[in-house]
Amino acid sequence: MEEIFVKEWFTKQLRQVFHVYPQASNVEINVIDLKHPDLERYMHLMENKWNLKLATSAYSCAHDDIRGNHWEAYFICKETGVLFELWKKNDEVIAYETYK
Repeated sequence: MEEIFVKEWFTKQLRQVFHVYPQASNVEINVIDLKHPDLERYMHLMENKWNLKLATSAYSCAHDDIRGNHWEAYFICKETGVLFELWKKNDEVIAYETYK
């Protein structure tokens, strides 16, 4: 169930923020370790470290658009939603967001 939520979140954010319109079948999703190197590298961005204690899982999503761009996002999730998201386009970090 959580994977479906993350895939929908990824697709919605791509559409609303970056104006990229993937089909759900073209989105790859993987469960990753909370200590994944890409997440670890940006943990200092989370203002409230205690939020990590609420983390239940982490995911990566990827999509290659029709222009040849590779989109990738990492999500740290809690039971009720997303705590942190990190966005990359063609392996360059372009955005991140923390949530309460």
